[in-house]
Amino acid sequence: MKKIRNKKGFTLIELLAVIIILAILMTLAITAMSGYIRNARKDTFRTTALQYANAARLSFVNGDYDIPARGQCLVIKTNSIALESGSHESSFGQDFTDNSYVIIHNSSSTGQDKYDYYLQMEDNAGNGFGVILETDLERDHVIEKDVDGETNFQPNRVASGGSPSANSTITLYKGQGTGATATNGTCTVSQVVG
Repeated sequence: MKKIRNKKGFTLIELLAVIIILAILMTLAITAMSGYIRNARKDTFRTTALQYANAARLSFVNGDYDIPARGQCLVIKTNSIALESGSHESSFGQDFTDNSYVIIHNSSSTGQDKYDYYLQMEDNAGNGFGVILETDLERDHVIEKDVDGETNFQPNRVASGGSPSANSTITLYKGQGTGATATNGTCTVSQVVG
């Protein structure tokens, strides 16, 4: 007696349908992961900028820098600030440029001096953000590969060499919501460190 084999299986069309569904799911997963990675890089970029501000604040409080007069600001290039990590590389794997600095603004007009900290960061690939108040810095302020197009980015507006110099003027910005900025006044640079 012969055994009858059951030849049930998947047809070619059924296999193609499964492959197409898997390809769609993989595309969606890769797109979502790219967004998560991009946001993580921006968050890390922001955190690194805040570390530079804290290191500059500590050095300023310890008397390592001259105190700017009222209405003036002190500019400290980030390449002259030592971080615990020892690296001057952004989360995008690029070194920070000379257009990256911490600005200490003496915002007091009368009475006791009050210091506000502003940041501007740029790496060699054009990732970064323009001048913004430290406490207002958010992930959405970090621009990928086109920071020169930002209104508050000031490489060439501060001085002809692209970096701030003594007696040049910097426009200060504060954040309003996600990505938007508004002018918060100007300051005259008293000194550039770095």
